[in-house]
Amino acid sequence: MKRVLAILLGLLAFGSLTWVAIPVVLIRPVGAQTPAGLEVAYALRARAGPLTLLLLAAGGAAALFLWPRLVSWKGRTLACVAVAALVGCAWLARQNHFEWMFHPLPRLAFVQAGLAKHVADDDLVLGVVSAGEQHAYPVRALAYHHVVNDVVGSEPIVATY
Repeated sequence: MKRVLAILLGLLAFGSLTWVAIPVVLIRPVGAQTPAGLEVAYALRARAGPLTLLLLAAGGAAALFLWPRLVSWKGRTLACVAVAALVGCAWLARQNHFEWMFHPLPRLAFVQAGLAKHVADDDLVLGVVSAGEQHAYPVRALAYHHVVNDVVGSEPIVATY
């Protein structure tokens, strides 16, 4: 019984990690993506919330039954690691890790092109013109942040690269 519970707990943790990790690998900002890969990733992400909670409940129950049967610190440590992985996956399934990596610029500051100190003459910029108002976003800054929320000519925009 102890062996079955330990294997079950390990499989639940591995399954939860796999379910959460596959979309992270398939939806990557750099590199080629395929329509089939994105379809799989979005399908997994859509079901990750309820599934990881179910796996956490099953893993918690297995750990509770297993705990009194574990006499060594190694077994108890492994059980705790498996439950921590299940908790982590349940939390990660509710997060958008891309927002952690690519957060918008917090405070935009614009200057006349001739006064821009951190933009060289040969730097690439993404330019937007709306209602006679012009804004330029250095590609170097966009490559890091990927998203700029702004208003150009009273029109809200999202510039992305």
